[in-house]
Amino acid sequence: MTTLHGKNTKVWFNKYDLGPYLSSIGYAGSKETADATNFASGGNKEYVAGQRSTTVSAAGFHDVDMTEINDAMDSGSGLLTWSPGAGTAIGDRAYLASIIGTSLQTSAPLGGVVALAWDSMAATVTGLGQILHPKGEDTNTTTGATKDDAAATTTGWQAHLHVFAVDAGSWVVKLQDSANGSAWTDVSGGAFAAATGATSERLVSAAGATLRRYLRYIATRTGGSAGDGITFALAYARNA
Repeated sequence: MTTLHGKNTKVWFNKYDLGPYLSSIGYAGSKETADATNFASGGNKEYVAGQRSTTVSAAGFHDVDMTEINDAMDSGSGLLTWSPGAGTAIGDRAYLASIIGTSLQTSAPLGGVVALAWDSMAATVTGLGQILHPKGEDTNTTTGATKDDAAATTTGWQAHLHVFAVDAGSWVVKLQDSANGSAWTDVSGGAFAAATGATSERLVSAAGATLRRYLRYIATRTGGSAGDGITFALAYARNA
């Protein structure tokens, strides 16, 4: 059994790292049920499964310099990736959600820290995936390390890119997969739009798309100068 301490949790929202502002985050998934009990049920209740839903709740501390972040959190939608108790290594678990903000509250208790509470709902299926590039800077064109997922899947996939800063130039981050870890091909639909500054993007494959056993990324710089970098985080999930 391997347990994790919450102090190492990473939370990325759109082009922001929310680590300096949050002290807790929670995920709750549920599925509706409908009563299908009938005269032939033999005295037992019968149910059929309904729709799934996912909610995310976070809490933390208000900061006078986070006006732009507050506006983004309150805007109604966004891209959220969080790694519970981890997020610093390739393969760390991560949740990927396209969210709709439902409430953002600020409270100022006498004798206490000005706090915030943020609630949201997932607008689509939440991916349970992995970190492919922890938050950090790549300089010049970079090929990421290989991630071995043991087997290929044919259930589709999703990926989140959070770009926090670009020194100069234009950067394209794309996914590649391989059946054997040596012969690589660009993943269909797996290239993010060129980034020239802080931004974020979510990619979602066609239903049933194949993702082969091995995965990596390539970050390619066009323009700029030698030594220019891009600071970003990248996560992906193979759909269940």
